[in-house]
Amino acid sequence: MLVLEKKGAAGQDICCTGIVSRECLDLLHLDDNLIMRQVSSARFLAPSGKPVSVSRNQTVAYVIDRPALNTMLADRAKECGVFYLFGAQVTNIKIESGSLQVSANCRGHKKTFEAESAVIATGFGSPLPGRLGLGEIKHFVVGAQTEVNVTETDEVEIYLDRRLAPGCFAWLVPTRDNKGLAGLLTHQQPKQYLKKLLSTLKSQGKITSDEVSPGFSIIPLRPLPRTYADRIIVVGEAAGQVKPTTGGGIYYGLICADIAADTLHNAFQAHDLSKSRLASYQKNWYARLGKELQVGYWAHLLYQKLDNRQIERLHSFIDKYGIPQFIAGLDDFPFDWHSELILKILKHLVTAIPSRAIKPAIKNAAS
Repeated sequence: MLVLEKKGAAGQDICCTGIVSRECLDLLHLDDNLIMRQVSSARFLAPSGKPVSVSRNQTVAYVIDRPALNTMLADRAKECGVFYLFGAQVTNIKIESGSLQVSANCRGHKKTFEAESAVIATGFGSPLPGRLGLGEIKHFVVGAQTEVNVTETDEVEIYLDRRLAPGCFAWLVPTRDNKGLAGLLTHQQPKQYLKKLLSTLKSQGKITSDEVSPGFSIIPLRPLPRTYADRIIVVGEAAGQVKPTTGGGIYYGLICADIAADTLHNAFQAHDLSKSRLASYQKNWYARLGKELQVGYWAHLLYQKLDNRQIERLHSFIDKYGIPQFIAGLDDFPFDWHSELILKILKHLVTAIPSRAIKPAIKNAAS
């Protein structure tokens, strides 16, 4: 098996916070030294700076060393016989009757590779799915993040402020050794808004410097219309298999990678790599994640429409009706399954708010 990787090395140029659940961690089988911090609480700050804390008695998430994770996964693949060719950017895939012709720019040299099948896992933005007739993803946000030196911040902080992250949110995540990750999602001008975020955090005494080297990434909000073709499967961010609410893609990517591997294994055994055979890949991954992607996308759209005044009201509504305490007391906290969490919260509100006051309360929060 051959991996063509446009970057110069595994773990290079990564822009990802690396917050994962226990469920995701179990799939990865990580070494403990890749876990930088355990997370059991987070503070959500309204535009006014008013905080609402969500805290649980047990760890619900882990901040992992994302570049080190990529390196570890590549090393594991190599141990299983996979060969990596770095500095090789795939420029075209041609489907022929009995094989694929994969064209790549390998450090300035054009090369062609013949393969029985290919998995496109390029991340978002590659022209390959479009060239293969699989459609395109038109809805996306841009992530901007950098490592910073933190002061006394020991808790994940989420900033719900349109002045810092228009249409989305920003964050400060402590990692280890007085380091942290500061970043944001936005639909526009990520570099300028990241600079503003860092300046704000520095003025608040949460970080010691705003002179940093940022990283940027484009994050899809919708799945690719079709994630398979003859001899081809698309996985991960390239397929839009990402949480629209947070932009997290590690866990969903792992789930879909497992489904892709099973699909290809069965196809090879049947000596049938046709489009009709590989269509089961999309059917199976969408059955697992389709509801989450749909609900998450609509949640993103609703939140995107709120201005700071409405966010402030919603923030107060959440605090008033004990949603943080409700989440803290859940027997099973669905960290990766946001539609389930939203449903649980709605059921809580039905019991927490008198029936005659439900509509006025919700209307007031959103007005």
